[in-house]
Amino acid sequence: MSIPQLIREARLAQQLDLDALSRKTGVAKNHLVDIEAGKGSSFHTVLYCRRAVMTVAQALNIQEQAESLWRDEDWQTPTIPARLAGLGDSSGPLLPGPDRESEASRRGLIVAGAVGLLFVAVLALNRIDRDEPPARAQNPGGISAGQDASPSAATSAVQPPSGSAVSAGPNVESATALRSEVERGMQEWARLWRSRSIEAYVALYAAEFPGIQEHLGARRARMSQASFIEVELSELSYRETGPSEITVRFRQTYRADAYRSDDVKEMVWRRTSQGLRIWSERLVN
Repeated sequence: MSIPQLIREARLAQQLDLDALSRKTGVAKNHLVDIEAGKGSSFHTVLYCRRAVMTVAQALNIQEQAESLWRDEDWQTPTIPARLAGLGDSSGPLLPGPDRESEASRRGLIVAGAVGLLFVAVLALNRIDRDEPPARAQNPGGISAGQDASPSAATSAVQPPSGSAVSAGPNVESATALRSEVERGMQEWARLWRSRSIEAYVALYAAEFPGIQEHLGARRARMSQASFIEVELSELSYRETGPSEITVRFRQTYRADAYRSDDVKEMVWRRTSQGLRIWSERLVN
């Protein structure tokens, strides 16, 4: 018995359709179709294909049988050109998904950052209260004893500079500006992928991106080998998930030569010292 037969029979025995199995395992439906057909053409590498097969086998309680039947040569997958081989080595995850350890570390950093910001804010308020001159409370216009206290002088003391907008507060302004940048970043990411502008596309990713070498190596291979690429984004939703960080959930429709996919993804954008960068990217369907 082959692995595709083994998986199909186990799935049918458990009365699962492909949609239900996709939700249970996190493996995209088009990958499941390929697995049961005995093809690896929708996977970037054989390692990626093996990770998907074993994830499905574990969910169906047939992992030992699948491992005993596995042969790399049974799965035909696109190969990465030799000039890109250096990008293929990576200890990162082979399937898109949450990195547990990095996720925990990120949450810890977020909490520590929030506590640190609160501590700095309290110190700043205490210093303002301590340094505020007593006359300030009785002289809200900020006019000293020897200064002209005419209405025009008082007006100039509180009037914002000409042409300036009244801010709604640093946090609101920062969040709004960050979201606008991320919205533009999402459209630029899709545009660069469609136009196969490899170097500009790669520059959008942070060096800390999990499995960055394998991920970008696969994307480079697709861009260089495809005669055309179409990427459409829809159903975008944005939420703040940390300081200077926004997570975007969206539907991605991808078409290139003989490959098609329709996936729901989550992408984390974070402001770094190099600017706004993609911190992580994963499938959620």
